[in-house]
Amino acid sequence: MLFPHLRGLRVAQVEDTGDAVVIRACCRAAQAQCPACGAVSSRVHGGYGRVVADGAAGGRPVLIALSVRRFRCPEPSCPKVTFAEQAGGVSARYRRRSVPLLGMLAGFGLELAGRAAARLAGTLGVPVHSSTVLRLVMALPDPPVTAAPAVTGVDDFALRKGRVYGTVIADAESGKALDLLPDREAATLQEWLKAHPGAEVICRDRAGAYAEGARGGAPTATQVADRWHLWHNLGEYAEKTVARHRGCLKDQPAAGDAGDQDAPAVPDGSLDVCGRERQLAVRTRERYAEIRERLDAGQPEAAIRRATGLDRRTVQVVRPGRQRR
Repeated sequence: MLFPHLRGLRVAQVEDTGDAVVIRACCRAAQAQCPACGAVSSRVHGGYGRVVADGAAGGRPVLIALSVRRFRCPEPSCPKVTFAEQAGGVSARYRRRSVPLLGMLAGFGLELAGRAAARLAGTLGVPVHSSTVLRLVMALPDPPVTAAPAVTGVDDFALRKGRVYGTVIADAESGKALDLLPDREAATLQEWLKAHPGAEVICRDRAGAYAEGARGGAPTATQVADRWHLWHNLGEYAEKTVARHRGCLKDQPAAGDAGDQDAPAVPDGSLDVCGRERQLAVRTRERYAEIRERLDAGQPEAAIRRATGLDRRTVQVVRPGRQRR
């Protein structure tokens, strides 16, 4: 009742060592099947012991000490002369954790990702590293996708921000990701939609490539802009508009106020929504001052470019008498 997956084993002893619960067992079957050719053998060649970690019991780790037999393959042409038996539902080749425990850790990883899943497993008495959880998730087979959902969501994601992007296909109603495309080109999306028919509504961002790919791959589907991008674009333009007209909200200086008259004028659009100067304006002014100081000190343009990492034309614009073409 406590360990139903051990039904196929012959349990010899259950020992409480204080730090863990050790179950000593062996397989019940008198024969085993060769993993290479499938031949069944009952000729025992030898044996050894292995320890497989299982799910915790009472907050303590459970270890299964298996007595494993090695069989000789009866097929002469088989490349495996001998092979080790596996306890069905418990052990797997090259695994130091039981099959149910591996499935549980992979489920934790799917729900919580690596670090949070490792913390949860440690709380339950199963210490594991976050990288191990991620490897288990990556080893899971991808669910087959035969048809596109009725409401198909299309968006891009960054593999390397600013350089390499891909496309994620998702079910817009459930939010479940279905497939990943290697780029965000129209032809790639078009081929995917043709290979997976069934999309009635395509919810996408406002990229022209996705619009073209959706028209070619699912011409009968209705294209709509997703809510997040609508709010995001609206927020961006609202911020730009308010920043551009920030000066309209300030009181005009008095005619006799010399201090206000002598104050330098702030360029239009250089302030953010909070009235602070934008980081881009500050960085541009500091960069200009640095180049101007190096030029006045007599440094050549090549040395300035190496020190600041700027383009040749940027340095030439600062030099007097040089005009940008």
